[in-house]
This record gives sequence, structure tokens and C-alpha cells, in this order.
Amino acid sequence: MARDVTDTPLQQIARPPEALALTALQQGDTDTLHRALDEMAAGHAGLDALSLHALARKAGKLHQDFGEDRAREALERIGRQLMATWVAQWQAGGVDDVRGAIADLVAIFRHQVGADLAPLEEDGPHVTLHLRACGSGGRIDRQRLAERHPQAYGPWRDGVNSFCQGCQAQQRALNGALGFDAWTADKQPGGACVLRFHKGVQAGLVLFSDAERLALTRTRVDQARDRLAQGDTAIESLLDGQRKEWMPWHDFGVVWLAHFYAIALELGGPDYLDELLAQTYEPAFVAGFPRYAALDDEALVREIARTWNYHCADFHLHEEDDRFVFTLDPCGSGGRLLRAQMWRGLFRYGAPLSPRMPEAHPINFLRRDAPTYCTHCAASNRAQLGRASDPAVPLFFVIDGHAQRAPGMPCRTFVYKRQADRSRVDPALFHQVGLPAPAASHP
Repeated sequence: MARDVTDTPLQQIARPPEALALTALQQGDTDTLHRALDEMAAGHAGLDALSLHALARKAGKLHQDFGEDRAREALERIGRQLMATWVAQWQAGGVDDVRGAIADLVAIFRHQVGADLAPLEEDGPHVTLHLRACGSGGRIDRQRLAERHPQAYGPWRDGVNSFCQGCQAQQRALNGALGFDAWTADKQPGGACVLRFHKGVQAGLVLFSDAERLALTRTRVDQARDRLAQGDTAIESLLDGQRKEWMPWHDFGVVWLAHFYAIALELGGPDYLDELLAQTYEPAFVAGFPRYAALDDEALVREIARTWNYHCADFHLHEEDDRFVFTLDPCGSGGRLLRAQMWRGLFRYGAPLSPRMPEAHPINFLRRDAPTYCTHCAASNRAQLGRASDPAVPLFFVIDGHAQRAPGMPCRTFVYKRQADRSRVDPALFHQVGLPAPAASHP
């Protein structure tokens, strides 16, 4: 098959929207700059939604399969592990420690799509964050998902949806370890919430200036737009690196998912983890098939490049006759987990709820000592390759599950072209997830 993306260089396709914004700023091209800012603001929206619903549905499945008491116990264990670095920071007790702990919790909520944060308020003992619209559990409430899909999203006995159950478990874990209510939340009607953070030993001190109390609730795009509206074009520092600005919520969600996988292995072994992914991750992944199948090759590879940029990955891209190849060094989730590069040092394999899988299974690419988190990529491969003979199913996100065998090694993703001969897709990719390759495939 002839190469067919020639009008636009691949290096240009791989650039994040922030690069376009910086060029437009340097050239004084206001219209292009504002369009790029719009794209940057929405750059992580798809990943944000996938993370939100995957987390809520996993809590819902534990609730459905094991009952509320065991599900709550699992969420408590996850909460203790997620909050461990915050416990240490609050216990350190210095002004910068308490400031940093509160600021980093605010950052998680700041980057959730659809969130509306009021400027922080501060009194003697507390810093208060009014989520006029919460972008996670509050979004589930606004969409009434617990009523429409009760098995996946709730309600639980207390009427709180599955995502908010996890959030509340994290608060209990933090407060129990510290011996005081460091973080509390008061759910409000319409998906709003009020979060209060206790200053601990720094109670009575002012931790944040007026400018900081506003800035901590505003994304870089928000701040850039504010400055431009005032005629201030000195926004380069806000644009550069914006694709990774949402790392707090991105990484927190990724680690939360990794701990869910550990719980699933404990409760039912690899077969149950396989089932968990099939029921809570694959449906969301498959829902995007019609959209991706409708894109031409250039639009498709551009979309996947945007996804990897906002997945906090570093990569390079090249084209082959029948596919595009993303070399991820590292992947923004599984690769960075394997390298222990997550925000705040939240994860390393071998820590509690952070196991590898010792035995080979189709859900871990038939590998021994496999990184547990990477099982969700095996699930996405299965969803695509299991229906590879159907031309309506796009092969747009196929992972080579044997590429990354050690922390320093990159991973690879293949985006197959619309007219690719599917009988010639590498049979190893099928075998890695326990599927038979098409009969006509050739090594």
C-alpha cells in the first residue's frame, strides 16, 4: 500500500496544540491563537471522561459482585494507598508542606472537565474550595447516571454514587491516619460540592495570598485568556508544556485504576480481572468505534497523536505502508507507572496494591511478571482484534504488548490505515491476547 499522508509532515501532526498556540502568539495571529486555546482546553476531555467512568464502573462492579461492605473495604484500602503521600506531607507539618498538600488536592479537581471552581476561601483553621460544579462525582449526579444505570453507578445505601464513594473513602483514609479532619466534603444539590481542608498545626496562619487563592482554581488556559482579555500577551510560560498540566488528575486516576486491578486480582485472580475490564473498560472503548472508523487516515493519526500528547506521553511517529507507528518513550500511563514516574511519587511496582502478575494470561499479553496496569491495553486489543474481519471496526489503537519488557524500554502503538489488508496484520498481535490470527496472515 502506498504511503498516503504526504501533504502534512508527520512531525507537524505529532505536535501538541500548544505548539500551534506559541507560533500564533509569536506571529501576532490572534484568531489562530484563540482557536488553539480552545483546542488546548478540550485536549484531555476524552481521557478525562474515560477515566471518570472507568473508575465509577469499577467501584460499581465490586459493589454488585461482592456486596456493599466488601466493596467499601476495598475502597478504604485503595484510599489509604492513594493518600499515603498526603499523610506524610501533613504530618511533616511545615508551612510549605501543608500548603503543598492542599494545593495538590485542589489541582486534582481543577483539571476535571466541566468543573467550576470558585476562588479559594481561607479562615483561621481552614481553606475552603467551593466546587460550583464538580467535574467528577458531581458530573455523574448531574447526568443522573446512578438512576439510569444503578448497577454501574449506584446508588449505595447512603444514596451516594459509586465515584463519590471512592472520594469519601480517600477522605476517611487521610483523616483516620492524621487523627483530625484534614479533608471533608459536603455534597450539594446539582452536582456541586464544598471541600474543606484543615491546616493542622498551621491553623491560624494565612497560607495563600489573594492572587494564589484565585490562581489555584484556574487552569493555564483560563489564565492565558484572562491576560489576553486585559491586553497582556506575555503568556508563553502558560502555553509551554500545557499538554501535561493536567497531570495531577491524570496520574491520580491512573494510579487509582491500577489499585482497582490489584483488588480484582486479590478477589478473583486473572480471570476476574479479565471480566472486570471486559465489563467496565471495553464498553467505553468500543463506544468510540463509529467515530474513529469515520475518520480518514490523516485525521485518525492526528487524533491519536493528540490523545498521546494529552496522555502525558513522550513519543515519536513514523509511517509504514499499512500503518502508523507511535513509539512511546514512555507511555503516559503504563510506561510511567513502570518507571515510577507518576506525580508525587504515587506509585511503584512492589508497593502495596501495586503488584506484577507472575503468570501468563491473555489479559496480560501472555507474559510472566507482567505490569498489572497494562492489562487494560490487552483488553482494548481484544476489543479491536477480536472483530478485525469486520471493516467497520477500526484498528486504531493496537498495542504491541511485548515491546516494553523493562522500565527503560519504549512501548509501541499501531494505527492501521483504512485500506490496510487485515489478513496481513502481524499474527503475533492476535496471539498476545489469546486470539487466533486470520488464516491468511503471514509473519
